[in-house]
Amino acid sequence: MARPKRPVFIFPELESRGRHAILRSTEEVSAELEALAEAEEPQERVKVTYRFRADAVEAVEDMRRILRRQYGVRKVNREDIAQAAVLEALKQLESQGDGCFLVREFAAESH
Repeated sequence: MARPKRPVFIFPELESRGRHAILRSTEEVSAELEALAEAEEPQERVKVTYRFRADAVEAVEDMRRILRRQYGVRKVNREDIAQAAVLEALKQLESQGDGCFLVREFAAESH
């Protein structure tokens, strides 16, 4: 049995740029390669133990549940949520200073 011939595919968007044209700019390719390199670099994790109040543990569980149900985020665990929250709190502390929720929370306790 003879195989049927493959259909001829035509890509009009390539016609004006030549047969071996790349449709993305050099900047776009560079940005994508940088993003991939950053995503592939494994970051070392250090095991630490913190004690959370029961309501804080429930809050992490609630965040995980909301991410899954409302936003379709399937691959997220408690550790990732806590880590993201800590890093975001640091950014806010550095950028907002006295206006940061951490300063308001803990400065009131120390006085």
